[in-house]
Amino acid sequence: MKNKIVWLIVSCLMVAVLVLASCGPQATTTPPTTTPPTTTTPPTTTPKPTGEPQYGGTLTNLHTHGYLEPQTWDPGDSNWIVDPWTSPYMEKLMIGDFVKYGPRGTNQFPFTDMEFVPYEFRSPWLAESWELPDNLTIVYHIRKGVMFANKPGVMAAREMTANDVAFALGRTIRRPNQVAQGYYKYIDNVTATDKYTVVVKMNTYDSNWALPLSWGYYTEIYPQEVVNAPNGGIANWRNANGTGPWILVDYVSGASLTFEKNPVYWGTTKISGKDYKIPFADKLQWPIIVDESTRLAAIRTAKVDINEGVSNKYKQSLQDTNPDLARYRILGTSVGNIAMKTDAKPFDDIRVRQAMNMAVDRQAVLDAINLGEGEVCNFPFSKEWGESLYTPLDKLPQSAQQLFQYNPQKAKQLMTEAGYPNGFQSELVISTSGGTAMADAAAMLVDMWDKNLGVKVALKPYDYATYLAVQYGQTHKGMLYMSKGNGDPFAVLLVVGPPANQYWNPSRYNDPVFADLFAKARLATTREAAYALLKQANVRWIDQAPTVIMDSTYYYAYAWPWVKNWYGEVNSNTRQPGLIHATIWIDRDLREKKTGKR
Repeated sequence: MKNKIVWLIVSCLMVAVLVLASCGPQATTTPPTTTPPTTTTPPTTTPKPTGEPQYGGTLTNLHTHGYLEPQTWDPGDSNWIVDPWTSPYMEKLMIGDFVKYGPRGTNQFPFTDMEFVPYEFRSPWLAESWELPDNLTIVYHIRKGVMFANKPGVMAAREMTANDVAFALGRTIRRPNQVAQGYYKYIDNVTATDKYTVVVKMNTYDSNWALPLSWGYYTEIYPQEVVNAPNGGIANWRNANGTGPWILVDYVSGASLTFEKNPVYWGTTKISGKDYKIPFADKLQWPIIVDESTRLAAIRTAKVDINEGVSNKYKQSLQDTNPDLARYRILGTSVGNIAMKTDAKPFDDIRVRQAMNMAVDRQAVLDAINLGEGEVCNFPFSKEWGESLYTPLDKLPQSAQQLFQYNPQKAKQLMTEAGYPNGFQSELVISTSGGTAMADAAAMLVDMWDKNLGVKVALKPYDYATYLAVQYGQTHKGMLYMSKGNGDPFAVLLVVGPPANQYWNPSRYNDPVFADLFAKARLATTREAAYALLKQANVRWIDQAPTVIMDSTYYYAYAWPWVKNWYGEVNSNTRQPGLIHATIWIDRDLREKKTGKR
């Protein structure tokens, strides 16, 4: 399983209101006006005009999660990996408008953050509008004419209605894992009041209501017929169905997923001011390739048209051997953090935590592990979000800025003041899955702490299942090296903050000032007010140093020149590339000329 840990449970909160107005019918409700940030990671290769789109052919896309095996087909299982694998055929109430605001439009957001699209870049989708008549009621108006595809043995093609929306959302809310975690405790019920109206009743107002209902993890809309289908129901991929642009027709474990065009798909995309029905390709092929060298060879030899996730260490060699490839630079959103247990000695003393930070030469680690291509201070919030949420390093309080400055002398002084002039012994739990980057970085950190502070750290490497059990049980002694994605701002702060026994809070950070800011943000009546409070909470968390924040790494996406109308976007919701792939078309004449493959 993926070493870059992404919240498997809390991530259902990792979403907020996305949708593609320009990829479909015009919506009647738009998000509130805010000042949008500009992208900080423009594509390395400037896209060229695509010309008149062509229909037909097969698009073979090794997408960002193409090294992982599907683990579930049921959004109700609350496993994050259900979102990318179901995105071609299941849709949500809202979506990120990559056509309007992305590189193919105003270029205000790159749509490369795998878990978050800022609110101002979202639009309606399966819900064409919504309103809050009071602060305890949400009313969704469901888009008319959206069809579920025909699925032999499961269901005939039919229109999606409010009953389907209420069923799918209600099923997720009532699932035992969601009830146990309490993520929907502010929602009383979800009901269909007529064919195209869904009403959600809340018992307590929550300013982030759109997140777990409209576009977040596990908020896919699917029909009851799939759940009740024979031979395993929704757990069986052969029963998979939805309203999306593709139909899942084949899955071979360890090899590939194959999708075919949904002939009754309702959506369109806009190119040069003109609307086109999508998808353009007849077939979408998603290979599953675990081995990194094989994934690299697949793009080198044109076995795949696109590879969305290539390590920066191959940039020069690909440029040398395949200069025709378009290249897009992407800032990864999984950030390494060494969580220190703040409720036990020695890490209950902030001076110790500060010293552990200052004793780390982050640039040396970045140069050695990632060839210098990365960013620090990109967590909990991402620099791509803009300064309505993100605080740049040079604008942090001096006490927080110094945490990112390599200063062994100051670190040693703090350790002495805290009563540890000769250091101490501790442990660092790491995962052995997903490559050697974590282990390599951890080894460098252990050496720095020993050399600079006299802190002796024993590495505790575990396979992913064991590692996750340690994290969930919080049985680590001292420290745990985790990698956490930059998801929705509410969700990010929820998982790094209280309650102290939260699965994704292995530092057991529990600060009343932080908690008060977060609680006030949940009750804020405007998104601007909520974001201002979250920004303060984010700075507070950094300043309290519950973790050693490491770098987030740049990686690259590559495409052959016959791939048209793609600009490096990899996510339109939460780890959802399926709709983006539907807007890509293939210049089959050019591909045939270059490869002999039509």
